Amino acid sequence: MSQLNGIDTKTIENLVSRYQEHPDEAISSWSSTVLWQRGFQSTVAVRGFSPIAVDEPEWLAGTNHGPNAPELLLGALGSCMSTGFIAIASLSEVSVKALETTVSGEIDLQVFLGLKEGNAGFDQISVSFVVDSPATDEQIETIIAQVSKLSPVKNTIERAARIEHHYVRA
Repeated sequence: MSQLNGIDTKTIENLVSRYQEHPDEAISSWSSTVLWQRGFQSTVAVRGFSPIAVDEPEWLAGTNHGPNAPELLLGALGSCMSTGFIAIASLSEVSVKALETTVSGEIDLQVFLGLKEGNAGFDQISVSFVVDSPATDEQIETIIAQVSKLSPVKNTIERAARIEHHYVRA
């Protein structure tokens, strides 16, 4: 089966074969550019796509012209895990009629505002999948376990990637 869930599984299978034969080609670089506009507004540019507006909600002194960075992080995790779910399901010949992934977490704004010590980020993130598929519960749970193990965004968050800072005067 070459097409399932809107995915060309042959393309993925060919990538797997290629990277097994040429592991040095499997490293892929990604980047984005954030351009500050005013206040808490900025835009995020990725590849050739239209920039994504980013802002804070009004209650946090923003103008609510877009999602904030933590919301985008949750969205990135959810979309990464959804993509992985569909890829693994398709390669496992599991049909998916619908998939909804909800990602949520809490941030202690007292820490963010410097009012107390602690983690200024998410201490825990919850990911919930609603799946419409003829697959068995066991098959779905197996797919979710694989997604959880292989998601680049989830692994980056859980393993706390090293972040280097560089400064260049404009």
